[in-house]
Amino acid sequence: MVAAFRNAETLSARETAFVNIVRWTRAGQRSRGGAPRLLSLVQLLENDTELRRQVQLSLGELLREVDSLSLFTEAGLPSVHSFATEIVQRLVAKFMPSARDDADARKLLTDLYSSEFYAKQFVALTPELFDRIVNVLTPENEAAFWERQEHDLQEAIRLLASRVSALGLQPEVRDRSTASRVAHSPFYELVSKTEELLAAGDSEIAAEPDAWRQVVARCRGEMEVVYDHMESAGISVELVFDLKTIQACLIRMEAIAKVLATANPEEQTAAVRALLVRLIEGNISDKQLSSLLRENLNLLARKVVDRSGDTGEHYIASSKAEYWHMWRAALGGGLLTVFTAAIKLRIIEAHLPPFVEGFASGTNYAVSFVLLQVFGLVLATKQPATTAAAFARIIRDHGGAQRSTVLTEFVARITSTQLAAAIGNVVAVCLGGVAFEALWRIIFRESYLPELSANHVYETLNPFASGTALYAMETGVILWLAALAGSWMENAAVYYRLADAVAQHPLGLRVSKAFSKKAARLVRHNVGGWSTSIVLGYLLGFAPEVGAFFGLPIEIRHVTLSSGTLALAAARFGTASLGDRWFYHATLGIVVIFVLNLFVSFTIAAYVALRAYNVGPREQWAILRSLTIAAFRSPRRFIVPTFGGEQLEQSHEQAPDA
Repeated sequence: MVAAFRNAETLSARETAFVNIVRWTRAGQRSRGGAPRLLSLVQLLENDTELRRQVQLSLGELLREVDSLSLFTEAGLPSVHSFATEIVQRLVAKFMPSARDDADARKLLTDLYSSEFYAKQFVALTPELFDRIVNVLTPENEAAFWERQEHDLQEAIRLLASRVSALGLQPEVRDRSTASRVAHSPFYELVSKTEELLAAGDSEIAAEPDAWRQVVARCRGEMEVVYDHMESAGISVELVFDLKTIQACLIRMEAIAKVLATANPEEQTAAVRALLVRLIEGNISDKQLSSLLRENLNLLARKVVDRSGDTGEHYIASSKAEYWHMWRAALGGGLLTVFTAAIKLRIIEAHLPPFVEGFASGTNYAVSFVLLQVFGLVLATKQPATTAAAFARIIRDHGGAQRSTVLTEFVARITSTQLAAAIGNVVAVCLGGVAFEALWRIIFRESYLPELSANHVYETLNPFASGTALYAMETGVILWLAALAGSWMENAAVYYRLADAVAQHPLGLRVSKAFSKKAARLVRHNVGGWSTSIVLGYLLGFAPEVGAFFGLPIEIRHVTLSSGTLALAAARFGTASLGDRWFYHATLGIVVIFVLNLFVSFTIAAYVALRAYNVGPREQWAILRSLTIAAFRSPRRFIVPTFGGEQLEQSHEQAPDA
């Protein structure tokens, strides 16, 4: 193989022979440990001067013909393509051979390190062994040996500086930065400072002038300002992606600058090794669909989590007054849901065409949920997906021993508030259903529900004779999706200043300026809640029809709506139904629905939020273990909340007589 490399006359032949040599040296090498064949080859070249000289000549020819510019400026850096285009390109590359030229260094690197296993083998090489490899492959006192690579590194840092400058001077970044003029922006200065760095003499480059490093630091400072601005003015996936691209390019530029600027041979070798590790790992990552999906889903999660957290904090009682207000709002929400459940049963009895039934049911739900929002009432199952985002924010903002205390207190308030809202909903909808049936009989002299429909309600809620548990979990997913849509819409409204646009709309100004301001205030405070309500309504309405169309087991089991239908069915049969086992089976079904609705929606939302804030699996398990221990030590605080160190129930104690 070494002879084939020495005797190769074309670039393709040299690359093939070189790849074969590297693959041969990897045989028997462990991902963590030694490389016996590689070590033997290095020793052979160290001892055989003539063979070493011939290998160096062949490697020199190879390096002079290979173009490394695309490798330095593309491998491991965010793509300039759209998300869909990048997916298609990676799929094509996965199943079809690469179309890159032999002169492209990315093709050579892909042939050498085609998987994470081989990348780990390279990373596992000790610095001493890597130094020996460099020494036997690099001839002494021949500056031209690496001339092509040095030139490509210089061109790469120029291209990266231009890319960072272009991204940093976009209106989306410029409008959120502190620089008042383009000439004062560090992104504008970066290109000129990079040229000064490259144009400096060897001694100045070795010192890595402070001016260039200061500009890079200022670029990062401007990025922090933009991030802080997005916290209050809305998040854009595109803008976050651009900022991540800028950060990745700056890191690559610093790695290249270390290679170019370091005069000490040992430090320069270490810098080269660090750059090679980044290039190898980045080149492998560029071919993986999982990494692309993970990065973009995290961007999407970050886009909606912050807005969900803002909304979720409104559903968590932080005082006695707020807690009892939650009870009142939940009772009102339950009473309103009685009418929603009654209309739903009438729609089902009508046996309308699938689309019409789905649209009618969705409209019924959507109108009901919007009315809940308008009147300040509460539906318990809409809360977990948003409170989970607030939970994740607490984890992000607190660390160390303080986190456990704050989280325990916060989760206790979440569970107690959610329990109050859910119980209030169920109690009100059940009592309201009985009252509705009684009033209907007085007015119309007959039951609201036919016997067949009432029996059907019992059958569908029986957890042993139907898919109630599965349908409750599916409903939990739908509840999370609706919260996601509402958060996305609220974020978009803030980012694109929808309320300001409404306030400045000519049509509203024709009525009056006060009317425009009122409409803008209405949009600002309700766009997220209304969006969630409308999306949730139509998802609940159309989900069963979509399931029937595709032959999938998709149904809706919403705890408050199901409680309402059960109350109407039980009232239809009167007190005689209380002794029927079907009634108790259906009641058990309500309990199952309640637990699964809340658990699934909260769990999914919490997982997405934690991923958005880069909380790893180990940290998640540690948090769960801490909360579980706290719940076992003091379960009461998770049911009856404490405010200011006093049990809530103490508020009911009578004051002493005057």
